[in-house]
Amino acid sequence: MNYGLFVKIEDNKPVSYDIFAEGWLQGSLSWGRPVDLEVMKDGSLLISDDKAGLIYRVIYEKENK
Repeated sequence: MNYGLFVKIEDNKPVSYDIFAEGWLQGSLSWGRPVDLEVMKDGSLLISDDKAGLIYRVIYEKENK
């Protein structure tokens, strides 16, 4: 079992799964538990963690090539 965020939704239905963020579970020990997502107007994601009592903000930065 792993705590991870992953799902692609089209037309309100899950169509595929891929790991987006993980690491809250290290072996049998958890240091956090993600429970909810909120998409912000700027495209960033807020992830609430009810075990650690935190909210994480995930942003996208285009890679320079």
